Order: sequence, then structure tokens, then C-alpha cells
Amino acid sequence: MLLRTLSVLLLHLSSLYLRLGTASASCSCSSVLVPVHVDVLVPKDPNDVFGGLKSNETSLRRVNTTYDIYGVFCRPNAGNEDVLQLLAHGFSYTSQYWSPPIEEFRNYSYTAFSCERGLPSLAVDLLAAGLSSRPANASDVQYPTNAAVLSQLARHLKTAPILPGVRPFQKIIGIGHSLGSALFNFGAIVDGVQSPFDALVLTSILIFGPNDPPPGSGTSAVPIAARDADPLRWGALDPAYVTIDDRTPFYPADPTAYSPRMFLFDGFTKDVGALSLAVQVASSSIPAANYTGAVVKVVGAEDQVVCAADRCVDVEALTEAEQVVWPAAKSFEVLVLQGSGHDLNLDFRAGAAFETIFGLVAKFAEK
Repeated sequence: MLLRTLSVLLLHLSSLYLRLGTASASCSCSSVLVPVHVDVLVPKDPNDVFGGLKSNETSLRRVNTTYDIYGVFCRPNAGNEDVLQLLAHGFSYTSQYWSPPIEEFRNYSYTAFSCERGLPSLAVDLLAAGLSSRPANASDVQYPTNAAVLSQLARHLKTAPILPGVRPFQKIIGIGHSLGSALFNFGAIVDGVQSPFDALVLTSILIFGPNDPPPGSGTSAVPIAARDADPLRWGALDPAYVTIDDRTPFYPADPTAYSPRMFLFDGFTKDVGALSLAVQVASSSIPAANYTGAVVKVVGAEDQVVCAADRCVDVEALTEAEQVVWPAAKSFEVLVLQGSGHDLNLDFRAGAAFETIFGLVAKFAEK
């Protein structure tokens, strides 16, 4: 167990070394560990598909604690020092999703892409993933907890420096992938006008109601107990910590659309999440009635998880359906990227996805 833990730590450190060693002279990255305090109510039943948003107080319990959140902060030596991109990865991933150290990694690194164009970012490991705190009880890791971590972290970074010599940020834009997007969505519902996020770019997520099959249904993206998937690494974990063994649905169905080396790396570095995070997706169907920032959803046309059954073909109809839950947003749109899969950052179309996401962020940063 110790050897496997050390190997995971070395993998993260090697990723950081690559970022530091191969980034251009105009950009630098640092590893950070930020204590984040949350005080939230979570469902006593972690299988509550709405994550407690429709529960009464008798069916909720309190989580009041401080977690250590790991992240990689990338900063241009010259550029916009007032705006930060807070990057949240998807289920069974870590912050490495935003900069995987493989195959001239900058081709797959959104952090490098945006940093070289003058915008800083903080890519975090979500609660229970990677090098962030992992509660012994997986039922503590629910949508309210993880969403509160992101919101509280953003509030902290607007009032305190992330590193010495870095002033607090005036604007923070949340950029999520899959689960990360869902957590920003949940936070917008809860925080409303008090949200610390000035805009949201939500990738690889669409509305799923309580009567819809969960994202990935009908594919092999089925959560399994992490301790069964890798007893050496995760054998001591609560069985409600799960992972996704088969990564195939995260890529386009056409195997020539992505690198086999990336696919192997993805499987080797997969991580865990709480089972409740795979269940509480119906919260996305509840309106974020009081969130007033700009919102954009970006999905891949070849996304086997959220765009099955031609769901993303009619972009106008999709936009109309999705906009319903963002009635107060400053602006709202849905963009469908042709050729991209669920993991926008990891297939051969990553560069196009980066151009799209960065263009959105640059526009929001100016407003």
C-alpha cells in the first residue's frame, strides 16, 4: 500500500516537474495545498439524486470540517493578474486532466495553452481525489460538500494571495469537466447571487432529470468499487469509493480519433470518487434561479456519455432546453464541438477545444 501511494505521489510530482521544466520562459507553475473549511448539510441517504436540494432538515446531516485541497497554480510572467481560471476535473480523474504529462504534453495541456496566452489557472484535485483530503467515510463526499469546497476556495482566492507576491484575484471563472461542471452547477444553485464565480464554462455536461438514465448508461462507464478494481492501491477504502475501469466511453467511438498511448495513460492514472457523485446528477435539472453570471456549456458531438441518441445534433433545440435552468444568467449558450468526445482535452481535437474554451474565458475576463 505504501509503495503504491508513493508511486501515485511520484506521478503527480513528475507531472509538476514536466510542467515546470518544459513550460515556456513566460510561464511558471507551482504546487499548492490550500486548507478549505466547509459547513454544509448533506443527505443522510447519499443516494438522494438531488443531493439534498429537495430534502427537509430531518433527512439531512451536517458536515463541518476543513479539508486540504491540492492544486497546480500556473501563472504567466506577464498577462492578466486579475482573473483566475479555477479548473475542476471529471469523475475518476484528477487535476492531471488539465495537463497530462504525455506525448509532448502541451498538445494536451489547457493550463499551458492558457498560461502562454496570458491567463493564470488553478487546477485542483476535487475532494477525495488525487492528493486532496480523502475522508474515511465516502458518504461525506457528496455534491454539497464538493461544491462548497470549490465556492469557498474561490472566495478565499478573492481575498487572500494564493502564493506570496500574488495579489488576490478580482474575477474567478469556473471551468469544469463533467463532474467538475456538475459541481459548479450545484454551487450556482445554492449560492445564487452570492456565487464567487463571475462566469462558468461547463464542459461535457447536460441536464439529467430524475427519470433520465444516468450519464453513461448503456456504455461500459459503470462505477465499480475502487478496492475491487485495484486492491493493492485502494484495498482499504470504504466500498462506496468507486472508479471507472473502462475508459472507452470517454473517447470518440472511432479509435483513430485519439492516441492509444493517451488511452493507456488514462487507465493507469484513473482515480476514485464517491458513489454518491455518480448518483446525484439529477440536481442539474433544478434551476439556478439566482445565478447572474455568464454560462456556456461546451460538449463534444462524439460524446458517448452525454450526447448519445443524437441528443446534440440540433444545437438550437438543445440550447433552448438547457437554458431553462439558467433564467437569470447574464448570457447563456451551448456549443457543440464536432469530432470531440467526452474528454475534450484528451483526444486529437483537444487543440480546437482549447481555442474554444480560452476564447470564452478571454471574453468573460474583459467584461
